[in-house]
Amino acid sequence: MKLATIALAGSMALGLVPAVSGTAAAHPVTSKTLTDNRLYGAGPLPATDCRERPVKKKDARSAKAYLNEMLNCLTRSWGPEFDQAGLKLSRVKLTYATQVPAKYCGAKWRKDDWDGYYCDASHTILIVLSKDLLEEPGDLYLFNLLATQYGEHVQNAAGIYRAWYRLDYGSKAELTEQTRRYSLQSSCFAGASLRSVWKSFRRAHEDWDDLLYYLRGWAGKYSGNRKSITYWANEGFKSGDPMACNTWTAPSSKVA
Repeated sequence: MKLATIALAGSMALGLVPAVSGTAAAHPVTSKTLTDNRLYGAGPLPATDCRERPVKKKDARSAKAYLNEMLNCLTRSWGPEFDQAGLKLSRVKLTYATQVPAKYCGAKWRKDDWDGYYCDASHTILIVLSKDLLEEPGDLYLFNLLATQYGEHVQNAAGIYRAWYRLDYGSKAELTEQTRRYSLQSSCFAGASLRSVWKSFRRAHEDWDDLLYYLRGWAGKYSGNRKSITYWANEGFKSGDPMACNTWTAPSSKVA
């Protein structure tokens, strides 16, 4: 199966991060919106009843039906969480393509760039239902792909995206680390999302282990190495709690 690349790497290439300002931010990150967000104190996500629809091989229609239902489940999980935190969760739109678009959300795409992309400006998730993606649709990859993009929506709604975007940095290395912290947090939120629906999925733990194997393929300069990606995804899944996803206070070794 073709593995998705974290969309933030593309954002970096397009210069969608702030330019270096005159005052460089020192490690560690000090923004309270990032390090002490109200979402972290809301407790674990509520257990949500979510039944998976069967997805047929090479069948875009059944994949859309599956993902549409999973989006409803994610909203039911995160809505009460935002209420508990005293935050407002805006609605997210879900759209599809069967081929990689030439351009989306201001970003130029190349063939096989991404399977999914969250547009912060329009609160829209795009899923590219390519032939490769639909080749093995029965595993948890489809859910996690959507949940990771939804994790970016959570970051956007909680003010994390804007706070990250506005961070000062003193070097390219510092900027790259900040981007990894942001990317790894969305992976952790996806793991927490899966924990909230896990009981109703009635899957074996081996399915989670298989997903962790796939996630290693998302490793990169801006998304984190294999160890970091699997660590944060597993932290979210084990706890189901956004507090476990506070990548902003973690040591650099945990977000390498």
